[in-house]
Amino acid sequence: MTAPNVLPHPLGALFADILTARAEQRRQSAQKVNDPGARAAARRESLRALEAYADELERRCWPVPRQIQQDIRLHRALCQRPRS
Repeated sequence: MTAPNVLPHPLGALFADILTARAEQRRQSAQKVNDPGARAAARRESLRALEAYADELERRCWPVPRQIQQDIRLHRALCQRPRS
């Protein structure tokens, strides 16, 4: 038996996740008190959102914008996360 077709995540919602994660990173950067754990969590969430968006574009065989690719590389380096 085959798995039922699952509707893909709407790209708009995935992009909104990126914007939300970026806003949280900006908020963390603006904090007077430096909280490395919160900053790292915000970076990881941004990376997760960027990768989810890129994965959905690739699943649809659409090109991933260069800026998204660069942001993913930057966040992987900041999070010290190896490429998968």
